[in-house]
Amino acid sequence: MRRAKCIGLCGVGFLFLLHTGCVNKLEDIHALHAPFTNVESADSVRILYSQGGKVRAEILAPYLKHFQTDTPRVIMYGGVVAHFFDDSLRVQSTLTAGEGVLYEENNRITVENHVVVMNVQGERLECDSLYWDPRRQLFVAPGQVKITTASQLIYGKGLEASADFTTYKVLEVENSQIMVNKSELPGP
Repeated sequence: MRRAKCIGLCGVGFLFLLHTGCVNKLEDIHALHAPFTNVESADSVRILYSQGGKVRAEILAPYLKHFQTDTPRVIMYGGVVAHFFDDSLRVQSTLTAGEGVLYEENNRITVENHVVVMNVQGERLECDSLYWDPRRQLFVAPGQVKITTASQLIYGKGLEASADFTTYKVLEVENSQIMVNKSELPGP
């Protein structure tokens, strides 16, 4: 009898410990997983952007994360490459950058970390960051830019460029060089 009473008390004590040790609020469990439930990931990504039924751009990235949070956005990292096409699907320009972000609410695209753009004329743009202004249909570089062409080296601050980078305007030109053939110089 004494042994049965001891086993019974131990059993009740064990059940009490189990009951108090395993109490979890459902909200606490969801809070632990909340930062991860609204993120989609992908590797070796290829995105085609079309407008009016025509492919306008192809974007390639090794890694992509889609955050469905208060600020929904897509982050591409590990190196981003974008090809911009004309109506005949000929590449008009190519952009490379360390990473890119698409903000879904306003369709604003930002690329950063050694941004380089080459167009079909062989002109090269280098800057730290560049973003797409969907309202004006322009690329904008707010900071320092460097443009290299066959005959010019242009430094400046601020840039606006067409979607295919075939036309651009440097907002504040600084310390630039224009290379001229000797035969084009006036004088003896």
